[in-house]
Amino acid sequence: MGSDMRAFVAIGLDFVREWGGLAMENGKDLLPVQLRWMTELDLEAVFELEQRESAHPWDALELASVLNRPDAAAMVAEFEGRIVGFIIYICNDSCLKICNIVVSKDFRRCGVGAQMMAKIACRLTRSVRDSILLEVRETNLTGQLFFRSLGFRAISIERASYDSGEDAYIMQYRHRPKVLPTQMAVY
Repeated sequence: MGSDMRAFVAIGLDFVREWGGLAMENGKDLLPVQLRWMTELDLEAVFELEQRESAHPWDALELASVLNRPDAAAMVAEFEGRIVGFIIYICNDSCLKICNIVVSKDFRRCGVGAQMMAKIACRLTRSVRDSILLEVRETNLTGQLFFRSLGFRAISIERASYDSGEDAYIMQYRHRPKVLPTQMAVY
């Protein structure tokens, strides 16, 4: 394994330890889920999860509209062959924008969301994409606290962002890479 790959793996493990460890603080073990790219075969299960678990679920057209974007990416979290969570995000020039993240209520506070976010955070770099942006409804206190626990900070408020007139908090995570021994200058 080359030094760049070792550095990438080390950074990824740091994110999983740092963010996934939050689940253990809540008295539960980190649930070992399999994270993989979403495929067309997953769409029905993802849509059902969205309808069942989201307070304000997307309809099929909204889901298809985002997933059909050329800059969109989506992952699912599986446990024992069942999709228990998913995340959809957009790759912008300078940041990643989380469009939707859902975890089944039965699997919340087990580190599933943190593992998905850690996997996304591994895509951040020091020189190109260095932050993750998302918006959270002002009434979604659980979501606000979850993202804050991962190091996100509210950077602005978007007034009347939703059809209901509800405001949204724009939250940002800024990547601050650790200098690894393989990246240190040798004199």
